[in-house]
Amino acid sequence: MAISDSWLTQQLAKRTLSITKFANLLWVLDARGVAYLPSLDWLVVSDLHLEKGSYLRSYGNPLPSLDSQATLKRLEAIIHDYQPKRVISLGDSFHDKYSMSRMTPSDRERLSELVLQVNEWSWVEGNHDPDLPDGIPGDACEEIHLHQQGLYDVVFRHEPKVLAVENGDEELSRAQIIGHFHPKMRTSISRRRYSGKCFVATQALFVMPAFGQFTGGLDIDDEVMLALLDKNERKAFMMYDGIIFGT
Repeated sequence: MAISDSWLTQQLAKRTLSITKFANLLWVLDARGVAYLPSLDWLVVSDLHLEKGSYLRSYGNPLPSLDSQATLKRLEAIIHDYQPKRVISLGDSFHDKYSMSRMTPSDRERLSELVLQVNEWSWVEGNHDPDLPDGIPGDACEEIHLHQQGLYDVVFRHEPKVLAVENGDEELSRAQIIGHFHPKMRTSISRRRYSGKCFVATQALFVMPAFGQFTGGLDIDDEVMLALLDKNERKAFMMYDGIIFGT
């Protein structure tokens, strides 16, 4: 852990960080799009979608193939700041199973060096990358379960898992930290309108923003999101122009 109390205080004053509680655990939310768990020295990032640019270019989309470089550069700076014991990449880290074959040698080397800087790096499987590409360090897993009797019970996975109940409705199993939905939102402050990526959570579900350079988003007022996150219960933390604020 590299962050100090003084650094944390400075960043909170600048509003580049926000603190929240989820599943009886204290979380630091960073305006750069990652969540940090101080008690375990874990850093969580989601939906890198590496090589999405080259994938779209192969279908005729006029996009530069520089997204992996930009995404890795931003992640590199964050890991330098926190120097976490563990990084959890919460699914869809690679845009498709051929991403590594399209990645430039320099980006592959940069990615490998970044992973090896961290004591433990966990690649949670996503719908875009159910299999970890060959030749990349780190450990692949379907999900990560964090449990302490009487204190917390939370699982890290890419998509939420629900349990059907007798009346035909669905409810979420244990507290979950997920990615997949790329949440974004719009809000008005002092008659000015803002929009941006966000973290959004209820008591049972915490949805990470997408970190990748070319990742779009799903508005938290979309019916898909409303079905998962009750509007009266949810809390959102929007990121805009380098700051983060709760709504």
